[in-house]
Amino acid sequence: MQREKQKAKSEKWDTRYTAQRGFTLIELMATIAMATIVILGIGVVLVDSYRGWNRMYDRVFSDVVTDSYVARKAFDAVVRKASVKQPGDVSAAESVELYYYQNTDPNLSPNLDRSARFTIAGNELQVVYGSGKLVAGTWQVTSASSPMTLARNVTYGSFFITGACVRMVLKLDNGSETMTVTCSPVRHN
Repeated sequence: MQREKQKAKSEKWDTRYTAQRGFTLIELMATIAMATIVILGIGVVLVDSYRGWNRMYDRVFSDVVTDSYVARKAFDAVVRKASVKQPGDVSAAESVELYYYQNTDPNLSPNLDRSARFTIAGNELQVVYGSGKLVAGTWQVTSASSPMTLARNVTYGSFFITGACVRMVLKLDNGSETMTVTCSPVRHN
């Protein structure tokens, strides 16, 4: 009986000290090392993603992209309304003058009363809007706006007229980005 008591006491002692649950120092260090690798990997992905986002944002909202969009939209809008090309038509030039109707009502007789002259001046694309009338093939200006700059950083610009199609080719370069814009709208009037 004494032996059984001692054996029970011994088993009780073994369970009390050997049945404890926990992590060893090696297991803890291995877990910390794996967590560090995972966190560093996620950090690298986030930093790279942030840099990529900033590069793309700078490209999309740079002055070259904005200027090219504005120039293309303004040129397209005028040419689609234009009726008569400039007298003394040329195949390639640094400027083009287009005439169009302000009034688009089909019940009224159409009289050319507006003009737009697109010009490459230095490193800028400029437009001058005017009003007047066409008399014997010559445009007589009654009033004109001051030149409006549509695009800056223009390194090359040319206009081509082929039939009813008026094409504009621009190359914009601000030192860090380069963009070529080609717009070929057709005169509809």
